[in-house]
This record gives sequence, structure tokens and C-alpha cells, in this order.
Amino acid sequence: MYNVKTLTKRILRYTKKYRILMTLALLCATLYVFATIYAPYIIGQEIINLFVSGFKIKSLLYPCLKLLGVSIGGVVFGIFMGLLLNKATYNIVKDLQIDAFNKLLTLPVSYLDSHPHGDILARTTSDVDHVWDGLLHGFTHIFRGAIAIILTIIFMFLIKWDLALVVVLLTPLSLIIASLVARFSHVSFANQAKVNSKMTTLINEMISEQKTVIAYNLQDENNKKYQALDQDLYKVGIKAQFTAAFANPGTRLANAIVYASVALYGTILIVREPKIMNVGILAIFLFYASQYTRPFNEISGVAAELSNSYACLRRVLELIDEVDMIDDSNLKESAINKNEFKIEHVNFSYNKEREILKDINFKVLENKKVAIVGPTGCGKTTFINLLMRYYDVNSGSILLDNKNINNIKRKDIRNHIGMVLQDTWLFKGTVFDNIRYSKINATENEVINAAMLANAHDFISKLPNGYNTIVSDDDGLSIGQKQLICIARLMLCLPNILILDEATSNIDTRTEVKIQKAFDYLMEGRTSIVIAHRLSTIRHADLIIVMKQGKIIESGTHEELMNKKGFYMNLYNSL
Repeated sequence: MYNVKTLTKRILRYTKKYRILMTLALLCATLYVFATIYAPYIIGQEIINLFVSGFKIKSLLYPCLKLLGVSIGGVVFGIFMGLLLNKATYNIVKDLQIDAFNKLLTLPVSYLDSHPHGDILARTTSDVDHVWDGLLHGFTHIFRGAIAIILTIIFMFLIKWDLALVVVLLTPLSLIIASLVARFSHVSFANQAKVNSKMTTLINEMISEQKTVIAYNLQDENNKKYQALDQDLYKVGIKAQFTAAFANPGTRLANAIVYASVALYGTILIVREPKIMNVGILAIFLFYASQYTRPFNEISGVAAELSNSYACLRRVLELIDEVDMIDDSNLKESAINKNEFKIEHVNFSYNKEREILKDINFKVLENKKVAIVGPTGCGKTTFINLLMRYYDVNSGSILLDNKNINNIKRKDIRNHIGMVLQDTWLFKGTVFDNIRYSKINATENEVINAAMLANAHDFISKLPNGYNTIVSDDDGLSIGQKQLICIARLMLCLPNILILDEATSNIDTRTEVKIQKAFDYLMEGRTSIVIAHRLSTIRHADLIIVMKQGKIIESGTHEELMNKKGFYMNLYNSL
């Protein structure tokens, strides 16, 4: 699917937007090449004049000035060609990278969950950089080389067609060598890109989970993994470079054959037809033969870079071509008037090998608090993923306000639901902006009030710059403090439905009591779904759903479940 022809077509689509830049670059390249080809013609004509008229200093003045002007013009146009191609290439790759990033925003969660984050990171950063390098050098040599070949052929045929024919007939030698090398080296560079992606993934994991690695003394083990990947990269890299290295000497050999053939045939013509053929014409042709074959040398010289660029381009396009989450733009905006859920015969699995949820049925009434409890791996968080439509059910249905959520825009669902997870996330920015993430147009007073409700105002006020302190997900804040900021984020937007997935798991007991009071205030008059391991926090829930191995095994209020003396009672008493 992603062969060289297909990749070339795809990248050419990105050039359409910059036709003017590319056209101007092509014009400058044409004038630059014309100057470099016309200069030796001037010199050749003067050699011919020397043989006809003899050496005269005065007669050399005009040709020298002419040669100087042509050379300066060639340099100027060459500079402009480089600037225009650089700008066009940068814009093309910028669009490519934007498309790759935008794809991350539309990919289904299943793709992000099933692919190493380091690999995705490599595709959107280092792979795009390699594409830029390859395109810049590729466009430069292709523009300059293609025009040089065309103009040189025209000049040669205008001067001596039979001598020009010798050059043209021997051209396929260079093309055959270059195409063979490109074909074999592309496979090697594709393997190199894969190994490089594995290294990026490993490095990303080691940095993000550094404390865990150190805690279990796995530094040496991970060092061995990295060295093994580094050795693999060395092997595939050597193979790729070795294969690509054949291009330049191979085409130079073909060029030497062309040059020698022109010299030999030209010498024969001088001996046989001295009136028609002379040393000046032969000098021009020898230069043109060298000029004609130079583009093949230049392109083969960057063959390795071009092959690597195409291998990386394939990886970037694979990401861009991934199937988006199901488009719901054709759905009408839904007015959700009744904040209640009905879950009917829901079955779900991340893959066919293991079913996570099995025939789930229950109802979340409006303005009621429902708690979901059960051992780790029973499907509690998976159910939340379905409510938020991060995933869609395999069978059955989830109704919100008596409407199937598959018929409601995801945007409408998520605008209606607020969620705090066990895992915190802060982006690099001020505390103020991190809290305001749930309500972009919130005022300063609204943000501060939300922080007070979340019991976060005191520690935020003690930060170096208060609410204007720059924070991120990997700075010096404790996990509990980050969680408080995330809870303040929820307090700010005041959604109609709340989902709390172990929202207080990283907070100390004293602070948890205060946060629980804030949550009680927030949940009053709102539908709420709470996942909790600390069963004491959900004793007053209107309905408690007990799950085990993907099934609902018990349901009822705390008192009802305790009276049943079943799994819930054992779970409650064990804590």
C-alpha cells in the first residue's frame, strides 16, 4: 500500500497549497541551471575563436564580462531557489505534522490504549523531522537535476546531435543502478525506523516510570534492553547505509563510461571531420557530459537520506490514515432534560479473547447517587469508559434521558458529565488555567471559589506565585495536591451528572473528610456515579452496584446489602 509511488503522490498533494512558492523556486532553478550551462558554452566559443583568430587580449574583455555576469546571476538565482524551496518544504512538513497531531485528537481511545505512546511520539516528532530533511534535499536535487538534464540535452543536440545521442543512449545505466539501490535501501531504512521507534518507546517508559525502575533495582535490566535495541539499530543502520552506499560509486562508474565514450567518439570526429568538429566543441561536450551526469550523482548521494525520509513518511501517513472514531457530526444536538441512565443488557470486551462486561442491567435515577464497587478488574472503570463513550458497547444499550447514547453527540454527552479520575493530569501552565480548563471563560472569583470548595485554596495560596504559579504533571506538587486541583476543575464547571472514579484515593484522610463534604454539596440535586474502594464513603448511596468478574452479583442500599450477608458484607467487613 505504501510503496514509493504512493508515498510520492501523497506528499505531492501537500505541495498544491504552495504552488506559487514551488513555481518561483522552479523558475529560479531554471535560471540558475541555465547560467551554469551557458557559462561553459561561452568558454567553448572562445576556445574555437582562439583557433580561428588567434590570441587577442581585447577580444577576451567582452566574453569575460559576459561570463562574470552569467556567473553572478547564477549564484543569485541559486540563493533564491534555496530560500524558496526551504520555505515551501518547511510549510509542507508543518502541514504534515499538524495533520498528524490533529489525528491524535480524533483517534478512538482504543488506538491510544493499544499502541505504545513512545511510538506515537516518534511518528509525530522525529519521523517528521526526517521527512523534512529528506524533502529539502530531495526537492533541491530534483528541481536542479531535472532542469539540468533537460537543458543540457537541448544544448547538446543543438550543437552536435550525434554526439548528444551517445550521452542519451548511455543514460539508462545510471537510472538502473539508482533504482535498484533505492528499492533495496528503502526496506532497510523502514526496519531502521521501526527499531528507532522501539528505542523511543523504551526511553519514554523509563523516564515516566523512573521511580518504579529504581525501586525494583531494574536499571541494569533496562540497560540491557536498551543495549540490545541499540545493537539492533546498529545492525539495520549499517545494512541500510551499506546498501545506499552503492548508489554513488555505481552512478559515478556509469558517468565515467559516458564521459569516456564522449571523449573517444569526439576525438574520432575531430580526426575524420576537422572542419565540422574541433577541440572547442569537444571541450563543451565534455563539460556537458559531466554536467548531464552530475544530477544522477547528486541524487544517489542523498539516496540514503531519501530512503530514510520515505520510510519515516510511511510511518507518519500510517498514523494520519488511521480510522477516526465514528463520526457523529450528522447527529442533531440533543437537549438532555432528565439526568438518568438506563443500562440494558450491556456486553463489552476490549478484544475477542476476554469479555469484560456481561449482561449488565441497572438504572441510575435522576438526582440519585449510585456507587459501583467490586474487586480490581471487575469492570468498574470499563463501565465509566462506556458511559463517556470512550468505547462503544458490543451489544445492548445505554440510555441517557431515554435516548441511546450512540444517537447523542459525544460533545453533548461530555458537556453534560463531569468526571474526576484516580489518575491526575495537569498541563504545563498556571494553576489558574489548569482549574479553568473545564470552563474556559470562568472569572478569577469563580476559579477561587471552586478551589475553596475543593479545599485546594490554602495550599495554592502558599505557592510561590499563588494561582499564577506554573505547574505541570511532573513538577514538585504531590499527587494529592494535583488531585485537589483536578477536583477544583470539576467544582468549577458544575455538571449535571458527576462521575467520581476513586477521586479521593490520593488524598490524606483528614483532607478526604473535607473533600467528601464538598462532594456531598456538589452531588446534592445531581445524578452521580461513584466508584470507590473505601466503602465507608458510599454508605449513604441511594443504590450500590456490586460487581465481580464483569457481572452484577448484588445491588441495593448499604443496609439491604448488609442484611443479605453476601459478597458485599464480606467485602465491607474486610476493609
